[in-house]
Amino acid sequence: MSGITIQGVSRRFGSVLAVDNVDLTIEQGEFFTLLGPSGCGKTTLLRMIAGFCELDSGEIRFGEHRIDRLSAHRRDIGMVFQNYAVFPNLTVAGNVAYGLKARRIQADEESRRVDEALALVQLAGYGARKPHELSGGQLQRVAIARALVIRPQVLLFDEPLSNLDARLRVSMRAEIRGLQKSLGITAIYVTHDQEEAMSVSDRIALMNAGRLEQVGLPVDIYRHPVSRFAAEFMGTTNLVKATELGLAAPVWVSLRPEALRFAEEAPAGWQRFAATIVRLEMLGPLTRLDATLANGTLIRMATLDAPHSAPTVGTVVSLAFDTARLTVVP
Repeated sequence: MSGITIQGVSRRFGSVLAVDNVDLTIEQGEFFTLLGPSGCGKTTLLRMIAGFCELDSGEIRFGEHRIDRLSAHRRDIGMVFQNYAVFPNLTVAGNVAYGLKARRIQADEESRRVDEALALVQLAGYGARKPHELSGGQLQRVAIARALVIRPQVLLFDEPLSNLDARLRVSMRAEIRGLQKSLGITAIYVTHDQEEAMSVSDRIALMNAGRLEQVGLPVDIYRHPVSRFAAEFMGTTNLVKATELGLAAPVWVSLRPEALRFAEEAPAGWQRFAATIVRLEMLGPLTRLDATLANGTLIRMATLDAPHSAPTVGTVVSLAFDTARLTVVP
């Protein structure tokens, strides 16, 4: 397989155009994420790739082979669901072996491949346990092992970490990324969490109302959003008129909070403006503050904790930024 090609794909549900003429190319071995808010079409697109949802138009190819006309079980994919979809009446080994039994793999080969898959997800020796004896993170590993054991060309993840607590999500996303890279398998990952997407992805497709808003490297989408939607969805930003920051251009710009510095700490030549601090939020190593310009426009800033220069609410401060950090947005 040389990659995945999605061409002119659309899907409508009644009056709602869930996926609207999407074109994408995903490279072999790439970790590719579909990111966007609820209802943007990302899960529908994933389900069309999986074979769980028909296309109204367009086509999907794995390498040179068109697969959108094949039934789901003939597409050579593994799928990891949001709710794990683990069978409570089966053991861990029985759950992992489910796809192999459907393919009529011989018993000795089945056992070997189940043990191999459980070892990959750090569950060696857990085969005899029942799902109710496992934690949420372990259940997710069982679901991943079940998807991997059939040795698919493509691995699909549908919001796989949304049922886990915050700390476990961070560790599990690192495990998923590491496992995918070690196996060299092509992965398509759906999430609404921009931090999660940025941490695991080679590239991201940001979706909005069924369409692709922006496709690119995580760092490029974050630093150079092509629209206000992209700027705001990919983390906190300041969307302001450039003139409000003392610049001559009558355009709207995106300026990330972490791009701002207190003027006394900034290099010479950075653009400066005055603002009044109206809110402070100390988050351990990071401090977030809100400040207002003379006309009332709110500016958000994020800075590393610096006890020697702690500002206070009501203080008028001079802030600075490098104009290279501005992105003009339509």
